[in-house]
Amino acid sequence: MGSQSQTLAWMLLPVLLLGMTCSLHGSLVKVNKGLKVKRGQLAYLDKSDLQFHIPHQKDACKVEVVLNEPITQRVGKVMPQVFDCHYLADEVKYVHNGCPLLKEDIVKLRLYRFTDSETYMEVFSLHVDIMEPDCSIIKLGPKSLEVPEFYGFSDAVDGNVVSFHYERRSSLECSIHLSNHDTHLPAHGQLVTGEPEKATKRGDEPESFIHLRQQLDNKERAMCKSEDCLKGLKLVKFTKIPCDDFLMMGLRYQHIDPPSPDIDYIAIRLDLKDTRSGSIYQSEQSWIPVRIVGAMPNQPPKPSFMSMFILEVDQFILTPLSTATLDAEDEETLKQLLVFNITKPPVDGFITHLTDHTRPISSFTWLDLNDMLIGYQPPNSSHTQRRNYEVEFEVHDFFFEKSPSMTVHMSVRNADTNAPRVSWNMGLSLLEGQSRPITWEQLQIVDNDNLNTVRVITVDGLQHGRLTVKGGKGFMFTVSDIRAGVVRYHHDDTDSTKDFIIFRITDGRHQTRHKFPIKILPKDDSPPFLITNMLLEVSEGQTALLRGSTLQASDLDSSDDYILFNITRPPQAGEVMKIPGPGLTGYPVSHFLQRDLSQSMLYYRHLGNEVFDDSFEVVLSDFHDPPNLSQPQVVPDLLTINIEQPITCQAHKECSRRRRPRHEKPKARQKGSTNNSRVNRSSPVSRFFRYLLPDHDVN
Repeated sequence: MGSQSQTLAWMLLPVLLLGMTCSLHGSLVKVNKGLKVKRGQLAYLDKSDLQFHIPHQKDACKVEVVLNEPITQRVGKVMPQVFDCHYLADEVKYVHNGCPLLKEDIVKLRLYRFTDSETYMEVFSLHVDIMEPDCSIIKLGPKSLEVPEFYGFSDAVDGNVVSFHYERRSSLECSIHLSNHDTHLPAHGQLVTGEPEKATKRGDEPESFIHLRQQLDNKERAMCKSEDCLKGLKLVKFTKIPCDDFLMMGLRYQHIDPPSPDIDYIAIRLDLKDTRSGSIYQSEQSWIPVRIVGAMPNQPPKPSFMSMFILEVDQFILTPLSTATLDAEDEETLKQLLVFNITKPPVDGFITHLTDHTRPISSFTWLDLNDMLIGYQPPNSSHTQRRNYEVEFEVHDFFFEKSPSMTVHMSVRNADTNAPRVSWNMGLSLLEGQSRPITWEQLQIVDNDNLNTVRVITVDGLQHGRLTVKGGKGFMFTVSDIRAGVVRYHHDDTDSTKDFIIFRITDGRHQTRHKFPIKILPKDDSPPFLITNMLLEVSEGQTALLRGSTLQASDLDSSDDYILFNITRPPQAGEVMKIPGPGLTGYPVSHFLQRDLSQSMLYYRHLGNEVFDDSFEVVLSDFHDPPNLSQPQVVPDLLTINIEQPITCQAHKECSRRRRPRHEKPKARQKGSTNNSRVNRSSPVSRFFRYLLPDHDVN
């Protein structure tokens, strides 16, 4: 692990500070202790793990998880991708995928601080220590899976190979998920069920021929992609199955892809679902190892000798790399899964991904290299002589073995042209609804003849904003306008994440076109809205669970767990109660969190009086300061509760129970007083859905 840490050392520092630098205040990161997570489980980011030098009330501040760095988040993921610097407890989590091969991981984060006039940005890394769990649901052994030969089969997966340990309750549903698409596992085999047909002796052939024909049959099965030629076997096509069925279905691993490492894996995810609320109570992931007898240990990738390892670059011009410049080979890993890590970046300029060419990268996939999406951005300084730079790479395979270092030589030659060119393009980053000047730090233009004659004309883009020059509407400006900071982009405050401008740059005789990217960070300005509002049925005088499937809201800008339901008009025939856990005393509440719904803590209790239709009204809010509020509901009943009357019997007559017909609406009631608190301009009324479907009684 020490060598891996060295290769990532330059990523661990806040090496990049784009936009306006924070020289007066130093790093914006106050505390960065990293994160500890149990293998196969999740861990929430705590305030003591990561803090920033940004007062809560002063400036908007966002943290973005960088996704286009495959050398990071190799065995887990941070969610959500964008979160507030002053994040809440249980809001930001790292989910480990169960891989047993690494003891650490790196998450690359991009920090934005937005003032009224400037954007500060800093890139830093969060270190993740992967610990062995003290207590886990999934336990491996005592038996391990083994394939006796190439194209062979393992024994069936049963309780001796893997077992599941959790509290068996009627309200918990245990399921196993398999997803080869997400994990690419098994890497060199396939999962089948059934008993493979055994080869039998034919006539007077020698006994040794039986084993030979069995090997040929197994190879034929391995090449087969349909069940017609599997001879007694079936391909596993399911992605979800109950835990007990998983251990009894006779699941086998078949080796299909030599040469391969001597160890392959079956990736599983176990979910414990609360059937009352429909939410995931607990989740855990694990890789079940499969030993392949006769195979060699995994070998590291090698540089491809067909590549030149030289790149010719024109001055100022972003130049793509290709596999003709840089390539690697690995007999055991598909090329699409190889990852190139930059261990020594160029002294000047940077390697970038063409989907966001304003940001340096430290790693990329072979697939992006093959698609020519990786490029070298030369420096924006002009020289009369050719300049040469060296960049060092190493290649990692699917199981994290790395190649020897390889060097690519970048040769930047002078450009012999009088056409105006963009020598530097860093794009803009701003918060939703803000405006920013396009300054010389973001966009630089050069011209050999006369820079004063160059005109920049807007010809396309601006899908979510507008451009002004010197305070007025404008579509054309000069280089001196850029230097003066009078060219300004204004975002239209829509829910958008990016924009762009296509500029035509001309000096009267020559012209070029250039794309200027704009990144928009979302702000929390939308109120929560209901996505589920279903009929609840309860017997007279009884208590029923408010399921997450009965009442549920969502928020586009923040965590759904922290949506607050404020009861502005309480129910008339009952009360909303919170029961924190089994055996604990419940109590009436005037507000509750969506997390309480998902954890099955909220109940409606009918008081037993002669009222058989009930409802209550809520205003939804988030934890933004000030909170974004939904409008008080204008429909007669926000949540309709259908109360079954008790069975009545008369002498010599059948017993009957009166229930309001399904199509009959409850009587309208006088609305409570509305809340005069701040109401967000984005009214969610049009997004409300009202379904009158019966739910089951929960007493």
